[in-house]
Parts: sequence; structure tokens; C-alpha cells
Amino acid sequence: MSYFFSLRGWLEAEPEKFDKATQLIESLQRTYEQDSKMGFYLQGWSWNRNPINWTAYLFYGADVTESGLELFEDTLDKLINTHLNLSGYFHAQGEDGERNLVYHITDDELSTKVSDVLVKVT
Repeated sequence: MSYFFSLRGWLEAEPEKFDKATQLIESLQRTYEQDSKMGFYLQGWSWNRNPINWTAYLFYGADVTESGLELFEDTLDKLINTHLNLSGYFHAQGEDGERNLVYHITDDELSTKVSDVLVKVT
């Protein structure tokens, strides 16, 4: 039986760099279109096409297995390696509340750490 993580969070991008980030995600979505599991997990990305004021946001939210978490980490690495000056925060909470990861991104620098429970699972 698979173990699931509730994965959610966001990236912040400057509006003039936002299109490059969304194009990368759309390219990955096309690449994995025929892979039902990976293509499905890549649909967790969403964004507003018209930024409000001076920051544009990319959001991710999905319940994923370990392979989905690895795909998310790979996608995050690809986004960071485009040098778009991204910042953001993501939290992956294991289904039993025992395995929790926090991804903190500041100016294209990623730190990942094991975290305490943020939301109690009942």
C-alpha cells in the first residue's frame, strides 16, 4: 500500500520572469502527458495568468505518493536552476503525521528539513 503526503505551498516570482517559470511547468506537463501518474501529479501546479500588483505566484497542492514527492522535488530543482530569483515555501505532511518535510526557497536557494507536525492528523 502506498504512503501519501499532503503537499502544498507556493513560489513567488517577479512578473517579468513568471512566464519562464510557467512555460517550464507546461513543458513538463506535456512531457509526462502519456504517463498517467506523473502527468496527474503535475496537474497540481496552478497560477493566475494576470499577477496582482508586483508579485506572481505559482501554487502546488496535491496528495502524492513517494514518487510524486520525488517528481515535485525534481520540478522544484528545475525551476530553481532557471535562475528566476524564486522564493517560496512548501510543506509535505505524511498521511499519518509522522513524516513531514518543509521546503524553503529564498532567492533560488533551497533548504529542505524534516519538520514537526503542522496539522494534527486525526
